[in-house]
Amino acid sequence: MRIDPKVVIQPIARETREAQPSAVKTGESPSSDASVVKLSTAGIAASAEPSSASATTTSRLQTIRAMLDKGDYPVDLDLLASRIVDDEVLRAGRS
Repeated sequence: MRIDPKVVIQPIARETREAQPSAVKTGESPSSDASVVKLSTAGIAASAEPSSASATTTSRLQTIRAMLDKGDYPVDLDLLASRIVDDEVLRAGRS
């Protein structure tokens, strides 16, 4: 297949619209309750969780690395092998 490099295609013109601020009804203040988002306690906990979870994960990984370096961390080779095989089976099923 040959592609002709001399073909010129004009870009499609799009309408440009100016973003207009939403009109405020008379009697309403711009910061009405409809524009306020309130999180539940579960939402607040979920939004704060990633930073604490990543710190916990990082410290856990550092502990495991130190134990591996010393030779104090027991590695279950059978469990590791079964997880590798399970991962390969799952990947093969996707393709």
